[in-house]
Amino acid sequence: MEGLCTICIVKEQIKCTVLLLQKGVHELKETQKGIELMCHEMEKIYSAGMESGEKRGELKTQKETVLFMAEEGMDVKQIVRLVKVTEKEVQKWIDESLCVMK
Repeated sequence: MEGLCTICIVKEQIKCTVLLLQKGVHELKETQKGIELMCHEMEKIYSAGMESGEKRGELKTQKETVLFMAEEGMDVKQIVRLVKVTEKEVQKWIDESLCVMK
């Protein structure tokens, strides 16, 4: 009998949770405040994605520039100074490039 009561309690908790979720979804989709909140959150997500993409693009360009300079025989210290990345990063990219070429 006790196990049956536990099942009933769990079912009731699930029903309450579902009702709360339904209410929350309704508020987000069908009230002015909810719509504004969703728009704001979507703008934040979009902005974060744009920022991330820009950083990846800048890093890709730096890496390509470093590898071009290295292929042209430029000294690592000179590359570091011109491209403004760490010597460790420059050396890592050059080493990775050499591994791919082999």
